[in-house]
Amino acid sequence: MRKSIITLLLLTLLCTCVSAQSLDSLKVELRRENSELRALSLDYEAAMKIGAQQNQLPDLEIGGGVFVLPVETRTGPQQFRIGATQMLPWPGKLAAMAGVADARAKPLLEKVAARQLMLIFRLEKAYFSLAGLEARAAVLRESLELYESLDRLALSRVESGKGSSVDVYRIQLEQQQVERQLAEMRYLASQEMVTINELLNRPADTQVDARLDIDGRVAETLDFAPDLANDDPDLSKHPGLRIYGLQQETNRAAIELTKLDQRPDFGAGVDYIATGRRDDMNPLRNGRDVILPRAMVRIPLSKGKFSAKRQEEEVRILALDARREATENEFRAEIRRALNTIDNAANELYFLGEQVRVIDATVSIARSEFANGARAFDELLRLENQLIGYRIKAVMAQTTILVQRAMIDRYLIN
Repeated sequence: MRKSIITLLLLTLLCTCVSAQSLDSLKVELRRENSELRALSLDYEAAMKIGAQQNQLPDLEIGGGVFVLPVETRTGPQQFRIGATQMLPWPGKLAAMAGVADARAKPLLEKVAARQLMLIFRLEKAYFSLAGLEARAAVLRESLELYESLDRLALSRVESGKGSSVDVYRIQLEQQQVERQLAEMRYLASQEMVTINELLNRPADTQVDARLDIDGRVAETLDFAPDLANDDPDLSKHPGLRIYGLQQETNRAAIELTKLDQRPDFGAGVDYIATGRRDDMNPLRNGRDVILPRAMVRIPLSKGKFSAKRQEEEVRILALDARREATENEFRAEIRRALNTIDNAANELYFLGEQVRVIDATVSIARSEFANGARAFDELLRLENQLIGYRIKAVMAQTTILVQRAMIDRYLIN
């Protein structure tokens, strides 16, 4: 009985726009056009280029010098010197540096995914609010028709001498209040459109028509909420949680790189020394130039800094575990709050459905009695306003259910 009343209420209260753009198509457009997502994706692409820069040998060092006061050797004076040196890191160190750079880039991709979920939630929230405003406006437009019929009824009673012109003026005041409420809803709808257009990177004044199978979505949410409340949802696939695991991988890669940093680096070089000929004598190999091959090794002597670096990364891993746990608790609390809100809105929707059914029948009787002079105008007007108020509250409860479902979907990743 409860579901049938809710379904009937949904079918009668909510309207759709044939020319509207569907929510799914707006989501696709957001993923494609949103400037913030595009910037974050480009940040990720840029970060992925760093690894290729790290996996390269150090620059070749070339130097030279001129002997201002030539060194006299047996074969002649040394005139100038040219040398080149190439450092060779410990095998695997360059690959490890590139691995650290790539590991630091990967969390950026999860950041893009998490931000996309947030932006989609904002889009859904604005879209559902826009659809709810349109549904509430439809109720108010129907109320104007009710007031017009009530106005005609009051005028006929005044003409027959059975009523007061005060009743006519009071109906006109109610109509003016409804017109003001409609203007307020148009303003609120324009604000939601601005939000949607901002997310889609479109001109702020672009018209957006909300088209939703709201009754189906609400009924689906009411069916899914109890099952989710009894389950322990798996949040491990959420990018807001996966990002901590990737950051820990960065810390582990840094630890491995620290081990390689403790290894010596090698170097190879060669010097060419130009030598002049001696004039005072002619020794064997007079004026022969010198070629000097060189080999070098760079040995890290301070081991304390490497130990401190390793401990730092290990502590950061533990801190990320704690942050992940706190974030997961926050997500579960948000889901629980959303489920509680859905349950409360569903109960209110059931109550309002019962009230609308009873008051609708009561208003029909009251109208007939008022036309026959058997019921006061104040009581009829109160019933009409109460019926309108309940219908508007029903639309607001439906909007609340949809927004809270969008909140839950933000955390449940298939």
